[in-house]
Amino acid sequence: MNFQSTRRNFLGGTAALAAGAALSVPAFAQAKPITLRVLTSTPKELYDNLGADFMAKRPDIRIVVDTPSPDYDDLTLRIFRAAITGDAPDVAFQGFNRINLVAQRGLAVPLNTLIDADGGLASLGYQTSLLDMTKVADKSYGLPFAISSPTLFYNLDLVEKAGGNPDRLPSDWPAIIELGKKIKVLGNGIMGLHYAYIGHSGAWTWMALIMSQGGSILTADERDVAFNGPEGLWALEMFRQFGEAGQIEMSLDQTRQAFSGGTIGILGTANSYLRSAEKAAAGHFSVRTASLPMKPNGKLPTGGNAAMILTKDPVRQKAAWDFVKFMTGPEAQTKLVNTTGYIPANSIAVNTPELLGKFFAENPNAMTGVQQLPTLGGWPGFPGENAIKITDLIRNHIQSVVTLRREPKAVLGDMVKEVRAMLPKA
Repeated sequence: MNFQSTRRNFLGGTAALAAGAALSVPAFAQAKPITLRVLTSTPKELYDNLGADFMAKRPDIRIVVDTPSPDYDDLTLRIFRAAITGDAPDVAFQGFNRINLVAQRGLAVPLNTLIDADGGLASLGYQTSLLDMTKVADKSYGLPFAISSPTLFYNLDLVEKAGGNPDRLPSDWPAIIELGKKIKVLGNGIMGLHYAYIGHSGAWTWMALIMSQGGSILTADERDVAFNGPEGLWALEMFRQFGEAGQIEMSLDQTRQAFSGGTIGILGTANSYLRSAEKAAAGHFSVRTASLPMKPNGKLPTGGNAAMILTKDPVRQKAAWDFVKFMTGPEAQTKLVNTTGYIPANSIAVNTPELLGKFFAENPNAMTGVQQLPTLGGWPGFPGENAIKITDLIRNHIQSVVTLRREPKAVLGDMVKEVRAMLPKA
């Protein structure tokens, strides 16, 4: 599934579509509202706030957001466990790379009938390229909610103190790593460079390195690995260099807290961290974002999630459908962008001046994500029962390289062998 949208297409279209996307509010006669349980990843407050906005428009539907999962892998396992115990949520905001696992187990509802009953989705601002990322066997299983991309965050004050030029940040990895080393020399507990891989589910940032060089994770038929070539070795060699530059083992939360506290010079993570980073840095230091260095034929895996309906009850499905349409519609998407760093999945929000029409022009850091749109491709998900075990295995191998315990070439050989053994047999 390829995401071939361009910035021009994304920002094109007409704001007049917004009128057709407004949530209709019928006369409600129900004495007791329908309660929908919703499973999400963090940040919970985002989903709570948007749920409250929806309930204000639809008092006949009550939204209860469960305790969030720290990542999409944990969220997937919770769905699997809930299916066994008969306690599945009604709606789940699932990572793009795990949609296939949930759909193939029959735990999600195909949305084709609901989409057709609404006359299609084109007029509501949904892009075909994004909708394609939620399809499994030509059936749609979700509406895209949030798009994220791998992004570099720079503390410009530390860059300048280390002798770098904040207006001319490095554009290739050797220069980025060299700048990170210079920042580390500043001392006082300052870390130069951290490329986060712990906490990002699905081995997302590892995949980003490989795909940015034109490499692939799986063969076209998804039956074998494709990262056993030079791009896969290069990615592990990069992790080795990150370790040599002083990267230490920290959770994703610890890493982001350190950057927000002004003690990391360069951080590689998801652009969804943007608003938190800028808010924490305000009055203390300046933040700038940049895309990962890429080859001309490179791609980046599209992170983020789509809203999936899990309830099998027809009445609850209709309520859930109205909820996920709201969450992926212009109003909710505007709040999403203003409170996070996600790229909106609904073009009407971007095309409408009073929503996000002026936002991106006034927020250059947020524009980094939009400018990455032409480079975004599918987020590969390993097939079969061992999908999550495979990405855990890959993370452990990466850890052995970052901590300088093993050499990249040896690790790649073991990684390829072990992942192949865990893939479904033909």
